[in-house]
Amino acid sequence: MKKTIAAITIGITLLLTANKGMAGTITLYDGNSGVTPNNYTSSPWLTFASANNVSPYTLSTQAVNSSNKSTTLDSSSADSIYAGYSNYNLPILVNSSFPTLDRNAGYQLTFTVKINSQANDGTNGANRSGFSVIALSSDKKGIEIGFRTSDIFSQADYKFQSIGEQVTSSTVSNIATLLGNLTTYDLNISGNTYTLSSGTTTLLNGALRDYTSASGSYTGVYKIPNFIFLGDDTTSAQANIDLANVSLTTPVPFETSETVSIAVLGAFGGLNYWLRKQKSKQLKN
Repeated sequence: MKKTIAAITIGITLLLTANKGMAGTITLYDGNSGVTPNNYTSSPWLTFASANNVSPYTLSTQAVNSSNKSTTLDSSSADSIYAGYSNYNLPILVNSSFPTLDRNAGYQLTFTVKINSQANDGTNGANRSGFSVIALSSDKKGIEIGFRTSDIFSQADYKFQSIGEQVTSSTVSNIATLLGNLTTYDLNISGNTYTLSSGTTTLLNGALRDYTSASGSYTGVYKIPNFIFLGDDTTSAQANIDLANVSLTTPVPFETSETVSIAVLGAFGGLNYWLRKQKSKQLKN
């Protein structure tokens, strides 16, 4: 009898926890759509912005690249250009359904990009890149990663004057090939650490940073929770890149559906009836 009760209890427990640990993926941009990221679906997840504070105030361009199903973002006409895609149309979210980026629960930003050209010849060019990806969690801790034609690196701290973790041809022999082709990268955030990988190859991993003390033009974005950005965010570099896909994977909160609730109630009711029936038999005996 005890074994039977244990089996029923385990069954109910499994039913209750069946949906826990599930993950949900949101496609923020799909290059196969034939549109730019800011026009993807009727309720896009990303917005496009370009700025230049230096005369003649040339801006970047974005255009659908039908040859490889991507969008070409070009900020190569001037180092002073800022340009890229973000989930914020400051100061509000582009799409109010954007999920919370809880680093303790973990999340993954996946993107496919090709670096066509890149020049980091500005004042602080040695420590910057023409294409960067930023992911900031709900508590604003996160990571910024720079992509050039022959290396990938993290920004060491909020001063942006030194490189953190870095991968070059001396550590990954085909890094230039990866960067020169449409390559899919997974940026995983978990707890206090991040990992950047491509397929089964780990490219970078290290501790998350706090960039909230950054100062200068447009650095207020580092004080925004649940923030992502893909593009050129420095006046020390420029790039021409193809962006093909962007997606976000986060844990799905556990919500008991009506069907599951009915099943659980039925299971508990059945267990209660069976126990009363067994007790009645024992009393008769």
